[in-house]
Order: sequence, then C-alpha cells, then structure tokens
Amino acid sequence: MIRSSHLLLVMFSAFAVADVARADSGISATSEPEPPAPRYPRSVIDRPLTLPEGLLSAGADFGGNHDLSAMTTAPIIGYGITDKLEIQVPYAFGARALEPRGLLGADLGYMLLRGALDGKLEAIARVRGGYSVLDNAPAPLMIGVHVQYNALPWLAFITGAPGTQQLRISLANDKDSMKPMDLSLPLGIGLQPFKTLYLEVDTKIAQWNLHQSQNALLFKDTTPVSLTAVWNVLPQLDVQGSIGTDVSNSPGNALSFLIGARYYAGQL
Repeated sequence: MIRSSHLLLVMFSAFAVADVARADSGISATSEPEPPAPRYPRSVIDRPLTLPEGLLSAGADFGGNHDLSAMTTAPIIGYGITDKLEIQVPYAFGARALEPRGLLGADLGYMLLRGALDGKLEAIARVRGGYSVLDNAPAPLMIGVHVQYNALPWLAFITGAPGTQQLRISLANDKDSMKPMDLSLPLGIGLQPFKTLYLEVDTKIAQWNLHQSQNALLFKDTTPVSLTAVWNVLPQLDVQGSIGTDVSNSPGNALSFLIGARYYAGQL
C-alpha cells in the first residue's frame, strides 16, 4: 500500500508539472497555441508607422482636379529596412498627356518612440527629398516628426505623415524667383469603425512664414480638408480613395480626388 501511495503521488506530481508547463507556454489541454500577433495588422490604426523589416509595399495613386484638366499618376514602393527604419520612393508624373518625366522622391522614416503611454503613442522622424525631372530642379526638402496617438482603440490623432512633414525648405527658385521656407502644423483624425475599414480627416492648422513664404491660419485664411478611406480587401491588399478641397476659398475649383492601392509582400 505504501508503494502504491508513492506511485500515485508521483503520477499526480507529473500531471501538475505538465499543467504548469502548458499554462506557461499558452497551451491548454483542449486548445492549440495562440498564433503570434501580426506584424502589420489589417486595421490601419493598429499598424506601426514604419514598415516591419523585410516587408515590401508596392502600389500607385491616380489623382486629378475638379475638371480633370490636371491628372497625375504616382507609383510608389516602400520597404522596411529594419523594424525601425523604412524608405518610401514615390514617382509622380502627368497622367493626361502621359508625360513620363515627373518628380522622383525618397522618404526616410526612423522610429524615435514606439509603445509609449501604454502603447498609445508613436513618433517617427521623417525626411523627404527628390528631384523634378520635368523642371530639372530639386524638390523642396521636407523634415518633420510623424506622430500618432491612439486616444481610443478606434480613434487616433496624427500629424506629419509622409508628404506632410512640418518643415519645408525650397532648394530651387519657384516661378516668382523665390525660395520659400515655412513651418506648418498638419492634423489628422483617424477612425477605425471596422477592422478592415479606416477613415481619416486631414487639415492644416497653420503655416508660419520663415523665409519668402506666407502665414496662413485655419478658418481665417484657408480651410483645407480631405477625407481618406482605406479598405483592407485582403491582408496583403489595401484599396484607398481620397477627396479634398479648401472650404474657405472656391471649394468647387479647389476640389481634388485620388484613388489608389497598396500590395504588401512579405511576412505580415
């Protein structure tokens, strides 16, 4: 009887150790291990602001003005060099006349902060430059910080997204033979009503003249507003559309639109 009691004690101890091991590894007696969290979620609001290492993004945007007298095509590729560093390369050219010469750009983003304030805050340093093959002149240098704060799981506040960096420095004379330099404050509000649908409203709070530019305040001088919708059709595919205008100055003539898509190749 003593030996039988010892044998039962050993068996119960073995089962207890096995249960603890399963609990530590996330495995239950009746379930499979939980899959790892995606590196680039389907919900846009939850995505990191730089592409994860090894993830390639390829797509294009097609845009135009209110009467389609000016139309553009902009292929773009992006690549996550590391989890902290990405590069985006857009190329915009006229679509109506099929003019192949246009503006070639490069946008570098480097993570400054990620997961702060209980995972709600992220900040990315961004620099964008380029060269206009059409004008044979360098594009303005744009420097800023891309910040996103997720106030709620479905609500985010954003500033400084690629192409809207806060500091603009012209490297070539414009049509008035000036080299404008200014500082601006863009603001976006992101909404994620469904897992695969993301909406964002963007405007510019103010622009301050630093050199040969001009000051502009929201509502007083200009009220630029745009609405963008992103639909994640598949985990690897986003389809997006945008419409914008200046509601303070000839809204009809200032109307513009854009449609586009992004395909992601690599581990999501």
